[in-house]
Amino acid sequence: MKSNIGIAPKIRDMVKQRDKALSGDIVFSLTLEGDAPAASSEGFEAIPVRVAVEDSAGNIHDWFNKTITMNALSVTTAGDGTATQAPANTCAIKNGVGRVSVTGANTWAEGDTFTVSVPNTTILGYTVASKSITATCTA
Repeated sequence: MKSNIGIAPKIRDMVKQRDKALSGDIVFSLTLEGDAPAASSEGFEAIPVRVAVEDSAGNIHDWFNKTITMNALSVTTAGDGTATQAPANTCAIKNGVGRVSVTGANTWAEGDTFTVSVPNTTILGYTVASKSITATCTA
């Protein structure tokens, strides 16, 4: 019979999550934390992108604290639209969650896109598959 006497529930939950990761149940999740940019000749203000380390059920691996590498921002525009990601090539993950932001400049038309992505990354000896999110400019 197992006993949890003396182990705080928060610590017990963290160990359970880490055990899931040690069995390979670990994925990246990227979420746009705002609306997709609207067409504009003046670009768009910073749009945060949440980068999380989760299990396959969507539970945060809150034990994970590390700066991970990000792929270069990918931009496809019909005109002279440009975008920058901050930070450009990394994301500091704290308690399983981090953020980068994307800011647009110049002309963005309906259908223009930017893509934020995390490359394949090794965590606890497992290769966590790359993940990306694409935002499409609206009218």
